[in-house]
Amino acid sequence: MSPLPSGAAALPIESLLPLRVLTITLEFTAAASPRFFHQPALTAFLRFLVGSPDDYDQLIRIDAPESGLVKFRRGDHYRFVLVGLAGSDALLDELLAQLARLPHSASKSSANGDQQAQKLPFRDNLKLVSVVDFFTRQEIHALHEACGYDLDTLQQEAELWAQQTAIRWQWLSPARLLKAKAQRGQQKGEARFVHDAADLSAGLLLARLYSSISTLIREREGLDRLPAATVPEAEIHHQHAFWLEAGYADAAGRHQVMGGLAGVVGLRFAEPLSAAWWSLLILGQYLGIGQRTTFGWGRYTLISAEGGFSYRAEYALNSLLLQAKEEENLLRAWRHVITGRDVPEDLIAEDESIVSDWREDEEPDETDAPLERLQEDLDKMLFGRYQAPALRGYLIPKPDGGVRPLAIPPLYDRVLQRALQQVLTPAFEQLMYSQSHGYRPGRSRMTAGKEIQQAWREGYQWVYEGDVRDFFDSVQWQTLRERLEAFYLHDPVIDMILNWMAAPVQYRDALLERHQGLPQGSPLSPLMANLILDDFDRDMQAQGFHLIRFADDFVVLCKDPQAARQAQQAARASLQEHGLDIHPDKEHVAGMDDGFRYLGYLFVKDMALDISGQARPAASDAQAVPEHSWMAELGRREAEHAHSAKRLAAIVDKLQRQQAIFCGERENSGALLTVTGAPAVLSTLNRQLHVHRDDKTLHKIPWQQLQAVLLLGNHQITTQAMHAALSADVPVHLATGTGYYRGCVTHNRNSQHQAVWMQQILAFQDQDKTLYCAREVVVARLRHMKEVLRQRKQADHLTALENALRKAGNAKTPETLRGLEGSATREYYQRLADLLPDEIGFSGRNRRPPRDPFN
Repeated sequence: MSPLPSGAAALPIESLLPLRVLTITLEFTAAASPRFFHQPALTAFLRFLVGSPDDYDQLIRIDAPESGLVKFRRGDHYRFVLVGLAGSDALLDELLAQLARLPHSASKSSANGDQQAQKLPFRDNLKLVSVVDFFTRQEIHALHEACGYDLDTLQQEAELWAQQTAIRWQWLSPARLLKAKAQRGQQKGEARFVHDAADLSAGLLLARLYSSISTLIREREGLDRLPAATVPEAEIHHQHAFWLEAGYADAAGRHQVMGGLAGVVGLRFAEPLSAAWWSLLILGQYLGIGQRTTFGWGRYTLISAEGGFSYRAEYALNSLLLQAKEEENLLRAWRHVITGRDVPEDLIAEDESIVSDWREDEEPDETDAPLERLQEDLDKMLFGRYQAPALRGYLIPKPDGGVRPLAIPPLYDRVLQRALQQVLTPAFEQLMYSQSHGYRPGRSRMTAGKEIQQAWREGYQWVYEGDVRDFFDSVQWQTLRERLEAFYLHDPVIDMILNWMAAPVQYRDALLERHQGLPQGSPLSPLMANLILDDFDRDMQAQGFHLIRFADDFVVLCKDPQAARQAQQAARASLQEHGLDIHPDKEHVAGMDDGFRYLGYLFVKDMALDISGQARPAASDAQAVPEHSWMAELGRREAEHAHSAKRLAAIVDKLQRQQAIFCGERENSGALLTVTGAPAVLSTLNRQLHVHRDDKTLHKIPWQQLQAVLLLGNHQITTQAMHAALSADVPVHLATGTGYYRGCVTHNRNSQHQAVWMQQILAFQDQDKTLYCAREVVVARLRHMKEVLRQRKQADHLTALENALRKAGNAKTPETLRGLEGSATREYYQRLADLLPDEIGFSGRNRRPPRDPFN
């Protein structure tokens, strides 16, 4: 072997060589559910097999290409890569022997039915299938049959890279890179590490490469120090870097945080690198850099400007598409779509009548599910032979003006996307920020509201509210690809997701191509949106801000106005890193004592008042066409030579009038349906509540648009309708015709309504809250009384009513409020008496019993 060239970057790396690199394939003999990142659990398993020797950290490295999959069935194969440094032969021999003895060699990990051990994903539920040499791809049966990666091989590989002046650095696992000393200052814990592009320079990345290998050599050789490096001049010309929250359970079962940087970095060198530096870059691919490399952290692969590479990252044996293909998963997706739970009633296409045929109180016949066709389509995706069909375009009027463009896949593609979403969601849920509440299981605007109330009690009394401008239409597909590749680098699922996201839109006779964005209406879009915005969440969290986000709408809770203004600057900087921006008309800083609106609530101190039925003031561009949406392309085609924004807006307005479809989603809280008067019959058909009286249909309302039903009097509700109400979580309240409350028909599961009722009961015990609500009700009643009189030209000189309107909103006690309401009401009825004919005999309010026809 020839020595390495001398120079500042030259390290005695020959002491680390030769490497032995083996690809191990195991088979699960029982189901397993690992965390998203397998490396910590896999490392613990391998260490256990060989008795946790003291020198393990200096001899062994791993790569876990199956990471990201969180469910394995019995019979599934599992692949990982084992890297042994110089001096590891004895340890590797022992490890291979123990792997060959599986599952018996791991029996101690679950002895006596230990429950904690049974939770381990890697234990006595595995057996060895094969050991393959990483370089020759030949199966071996003993370590001496494996090739050694020596110094000559490394130098030859370095020569292949010698003329490259630009490379793509793709992280294969999270990297814990310390910030520069001056940059991290007094920061502690996870804040010490590089979190995003703003923290990382080309010089720092190369310095961390050098220090990682230098430290390993010093520890192995017992050296005090090694020469410092002169880092070559380089720049980052492209970077998509983001922080991933990860961790593991220690021996005592305690959660230990171990996050890291992920993504891709494009490096450009001012001049060709020396052979010594290329040797470090190449060797680092096998060893990893940064902290926790023994766990498999800090692994990367280098890609040339032409797309070439010399380290071929191992492929996973399992694809997400194979898990989506499982029969039970497909049936779940089919049931979800076929019962109309994925799109509003009004947007089910005419050729999807099969969806409309299922009633809420029926279960679809699973024998009708086209499993064979769905599985064939997923097989096509595995080999890149499936082309996503065009989306169907709809324009939905928004409450504040303008329209929302929806693009919905055909039925079978909705089932396919739903099947994949069901596999991806439990995996990504492990990584996502805890205070992200939109489009996530177990979270809603109600959970976000409770977090805001709790924050106020903890001293957060200022808020910065923001909204990501045109978020869904602004996501760059390359950004989404790079984000997905950080988790599933070689999985064909990435191409399929991008295929779906890039599908054109069919609107009437026009096929509209799209160039970026997530189609609103696609089952996968909400999950992809959260995946993109999770980096924003982490950026704000790393800077110490208390962020609460619901889709592209967010608030940052602060303890003083200065912190709120700092949050505003931090949010803008984080979003601009990915080409996103904040809507200028939808951001503001406010004190929580003054109140602010968010997610259909009015928050005042720790109170959250549901005002979802009230429209917010429209933004200045509420009716503007989103620049990158398919609707803008439609407008350009329709406008032909109309170049002005005014003309384009007029065309969109025309389209809106031509096709005004009102979305049936259960947004906000839904409607309260009250049935009064003569006896009526309530039934259900096609996922709608029907109200009949005397052979006439009075109402048809989709269940998903209802908050609750109140029956005042002797009305009938069919058994099928009660089942539908329970299924849709719509409580049916029963009362007499005079308003005496009897009770409620609802299920005994935890529901959003029960949670609200408990909150209401607790709120009624708080005098400040009850007074606030009472003032709102009384002021509204006073305004309505004045309006009734104004319309009848009786609103002049209303002394008591005007006085009550001025003072009721600030009444300090319930007694004061009742007094103001009483005096105003007497004046109101006196004016009404002047309007009524004398024969009515009305002189004022009376009841029990009422003494005149008007009462």
